[in-house]
Amino acid sequence: MKKIAYLISTVIFSVFLMGMGSTNGSAPVTVPEPEANYAVAMVDRSDVAMDLERFSCDGQVFISGKRGNAHISIPFDKIASVHFFLKDKVLTANVKLKDNTSVTLTIEKDEPCYGTLSYGSIKIKMEDIKSITFRVR
Repeated sequence: MKKIAYLISTVIFSVFLMGMGSTNGSAPVTVPEPEANYAVAMVDRSDVAMDLERFSCDGQVFISGKRGNAHISIPFDKIASVHFFLKDKVLTANVKLKDNTSVTLTIEKDEPCYGTLSYGSIKIKMEDIKSITFRVR
């Protein structure tokens, strides 16, 4: 009798555990409130262009990455545009600054970027972005 009760409780418990799986991204996107509203034109790797407001990288208003052995953060206020290149699972960002100089960084490809569209919110991994152009405010 104990074996049957054990079997039934195990089956019921298993059914509940299977129901706790992932929703595959069907939850609404919550955009973190950045310290300033940055407007950008973003193009993803599928060549889909989007105009975004409240743009941030993981809730922050700077691009961060490595240059050699150093970690560097560049505030959005100094950036004109960023072009991303993915090669051999390494994401490189060519950051064009407003003073017409450029800096190349190695970026974390899984870092999320957020923004708002006129019709909703967006969350996208850096590796899925082709370019970002900061609009003049």
